[in-house]
Amino acid sequence: MFRLRRYNGKNHEHTNHIENVTFHDFHIHFATERYQELGTREDAYADPTDRYDDFDGAFLCLRDDANLAVPHGAQRDMFAEG
Repeated sequence: MFRLRRYNGKNHEHTNHIENVTFHDFHIHFATERYQELGTREDAYADPTDRYDDFDGAFLCLRDDANLAVPHGAQRDMFAEG
Protein backbone atom coordinates (compact mmCIF):
# COMPACT_ATOMS: atom_id res chain seq x y z
CA MET A 1 0.00 0.00 0.00
CA PHE A 2 1.22 3.50 -0.84
CA ARG A 3 -0.73 6.40 0.66
CA LEU A 4 -0.78 9.54 -1.47
CA ARG A 5 -3.06 11.40 0.94
CA ARG A 6 -4.72 10.79 4.27
CA TYR A 7 -7.32 12.98 5.96
CA ASN A 8 -7.11 12.89 9.78
CA GLY A 9 -9.14 14.28 12.62
CA LYS A 10 -7.86 16.29 15.54
CA ASN A 11 -7.96 13.49 18.06
CA HIS A 12 -4.17 13.44 18.35
CA GLU A 13 -1.12 15.65 18.12
CA HIS A 14 0.90 15.45 14.89
CA THR A 15 4.57 16.34 14.42
CA ASN A 16 6.34 16.94 11.12
CA HIS A 17 9.79 15.77 12.18
CA ILE A 18 11.88 17.37 9.42
CA GLU A 19 10.31 20.78 10.02
CA ASN A 20 10.05 20.22 13.81
CA VAL A 21 6.45 21.49 13.77
CA THR A 22 3.76 20.07 16.05
CA PHE A 23 0.03 20.82 15.96
CA HIS A 24 -3.27 19.45 17.26
CA ASP A 25 -5.85 20.05 14.54
CA PHE A 26 -7.56 18.42 11.58
CA HIS A 27 -4.81 17.67 9.08
CA ILE A 28 -4.07 16.24 5.66
CA HIS A 29 -1.11 13.90 5.16
CA PHE A 30 0.80 13.96 1.88
CA ALA A 31 3.24 11.47 0.37
CA THR A 32 6.62 13.21 0.05
CA GLU A 33 9.99 12.13 -1.23
CA ARG A 34 11.75 13.81 1.71
CA TYR A 35 9.98 11.68 4.31
CA GLN A 36 10.48 8.50 2.26
CA GLU A 37 14.21 9.22 2.13
CA LEU A 38 14.18 9.34 5.96
CA GLY A 39 12.78 5.83 5.98
CA THR A 40 9.44 6.91 7.49
CA ARG A 41 6.01 6.29 6.04
CA GLU A 42 5.56 8.07 2.74
CA ASP A 43 2.69 10.17 4.14
CA ALA A 44 4.35 11.20 7.42
CA TYR A 45 4.18 14.92 6.49
CA ALA A 46 0.87 16.73 7.16
CA ASP A 47 -0.62 20.21 6.94
CA PRO A 48 -3.27 21.44 9.39
CA THR A 49 -6.57 22.34 7.73
CA ASP A 50 -9.87 24.02 8.46
CA ARG A 51 -11.47 22.63 5.29
CA TYR A 52 -13.37 19.89 7.16
CA ASP A 53 -14.49 18.99 10.65
CA ASP A 54 -16.13 15.60 10.14
CA PHE A 55 -15.94 12.46 8.00
CA ASP A 56 -18.26 13.74 5.27
CA GLY A 57 -16.29 16.97 4.98
CA ALA A 58 -13.01 15.04 4.77
CA PHE A 59 -14.45 12.88 2.00
CA LEU A 60 -15.56 15.97 0.06
CA CYS A 61 -12.03 17.40 0.40
CA LEU A 62 -10.59 14.14 -0.94
CA ARG A 63 -13.05 14.27 -3.83
CA ASP A 64 -12.07 17.86 -4.64
CA ASP A 65 -8.32 17.35 -4.13
CA ALA A 66 -8.23 14.21 -6.27
CA ASN A 67 -10.59 15.71 -8.88
CA LEU A 68 -12.96 12.76 -8.54
CA ALA A 69 -16.22 12.91 -10.45
CA VAL A 70 -19.22 10.65 -10.88
CA PRO A 71 -19.69 10.12 -14.61
CA HIS A 72 -23.03 11.05 -16.12
CA GLY A 73 -25.27 8.00 -16.18
CA ALA A 74 -23.24 6.16 -13.53
CA GLN A 75 -24.90 3.19 -11.84
CA ARG A 76 -26.12 5.07 -8.81
CA ASP A 77 -28.82 2.46 -8.15
CA MET A 78 -26.20 0.02 -6.87
CA PHE A 79 -25.94 2.25 -3.78
CA ALA A 80 -29.69 2.65 -3.25
CA GLU A 81 -31.35 1.06 -0.26
CA GLY A 82 -34.17 -1.33 -0.74
